[in-house]
Amino acid sequence: MKVPALKYALPALLLLAGACSKKEQVVIFATGRGQGRLWAREEASLKGARAGGYAVFKKLLDAETAPKLALDTGNWFSATPEGWLTRGRSTIDCLGAAGYGAAAAGMEDLSLSPAELQKLATASAVPLLASNLYLKTNKKPDYLRSQVVLQAGRRKVGVFSAMIASPAKPNRAKYLLNYKLEKESYETERAVKALKDSGAELIVLLLGINPREKASPEFFREFLSKGPRIDLVITDEPSLKKPFKAGRTWVAPAGLEGLYASRLALELDPATGRLKDLDWTSLPLLQEKYGQDQAVLKVITGHRKYAAAHFSRRVGSLEVPLPLADKGDTPAADFTADCMQRWARTNAAILGLKEPAVGFSSGPVTIGHLYASFPLDSNVVFVKIRGDDLERALAAIPPGEISVAGLQLFYKDGLLERVATPHGPLAPAHVYRLAVPDSFVGGKDNPILSSAMEFANSRRYLREITGWCFSRQRSYGRPQGGRIVRN
Repeated sequence: MKVPALKYALPALLLLAGACSKKEQVVIFATGRGQGRLWAREEASLKGARAGGYAVFKKLLDAETAPKLALDTGNWFSATPEGWLTRGRSTIDCLGAAGYGAAAAGMEDLSLSPAELQKLATASAVPLLASNLYLKTNKKPDYLRSQVVLQAGRRKVGVFSAMIASPAKPNRAKYLLNYKLEKESYETERAVKALKDSGAELIVLLLGINPREKASPEFFREFLSKGPRIDLVITDEPSLKKPFKAGRTWVAPAGLEGLYASRLALELDPATGRLKDLDWTSLPLLQEKYGQDQAVLKVITGHRKYAAAHFSRRVGSLEVPLPLADKGDTPAADFTADCMQRWARTNAAILGLKEPAVGFSSGPVTIGHLYASFPLDSNVVFVKIRGDDLERALAAIPPGEISVAGLQLFYKDGLLERVATPHGPLAPAHVYRLAVPDSFVGGKDNPILSSAMEFANSRRYLREITGWCFSRQRSYGRPQGGRIVRN
């Protein structure tokens, strides 16, 4: 009786062995730092081809035949007027329409207040993740998820996120205006355990890096060497050009700026579901190649119409144009500095010449003009400083880098000789109140910041304040020049 049993068992064993020898694959499409870039645009780096946008991404995603997921590493609105107008809602709507499985909040998204972030999460069809994010009350925001388990084919994929405020100083709690970032390693252990307890077979980390800093491969290796096993880390670090392996973990870049998508083909062990190998491709989202999904395009069109109506609104007018530079003066920057001083009711204002990107033409000024002129999203900061410290700070700033209001600076042979106010020279012991953009006082070595007695951020954008200035009277002319006098 044993011989017939073996006769039938042998083919079954051969079939099982054949099944186990087949490759099993899950494909993840990863994007990040879209920053409000919703639609395709002509791209010089791609020979002028129209590329990018969520309608193109959706067509690419739908063409994939393997089990798949779409994930986003965050930073949803900071680069475009449309993104700022909706406070990220336009991007979140597109992520939902394009079929993303999950999205992580990025560092730039934390400029949203808790109420704004909650409104965004409530409206989102996509789970929004933030594993190491806490409110100032030391409670996790209940409107965000710490982790989520997604289905890709027959596999359960566990996804969580972490934000790194400073790769140079890892695993330190970071206090922000409205939030606290807890130590990433601690939160990673908690998230991985929760995902495994939920039955996740693959663990994926969406790791957001502070856009103002850089994370080297050594940072990833050090971070991953001390924690639990993670199968795949997807990061928005732009200096990472291709995947590498750190111990048992693959580290791969996401496609950035709405222009590219990373296609990550994960080869799995059919028996265990463990990640065996990774095939990565960076795919330009070429409109001509993939086309555009009409349902996503409808969502984008709605946001474009809303934005167009908003940005065409008139805020004021100019009698004469205000170029960036004209005969040694800086009319656009001088006008802005005057607006800062007037709005803040300070003794003076100092503005970096890099703030205005373009000047203003004569005639009507719209909200769209304000966004085009001030793309840096700078806030106005109030500063208190003694007269002698202010003069020393101004002497340390090259004369070709600033405009001022309420002051006149005299240079001789490239060196600051004296500073005048409407009431005479600077009084050394007098405390002056200044208005400056936060981009100008950032950094430990900044002479204004290091010399200030106190400072406070108004949390009002420079473009808002300039718009307020335009709205105060019917029309403006050219501001008085001669503020920087060179001999």
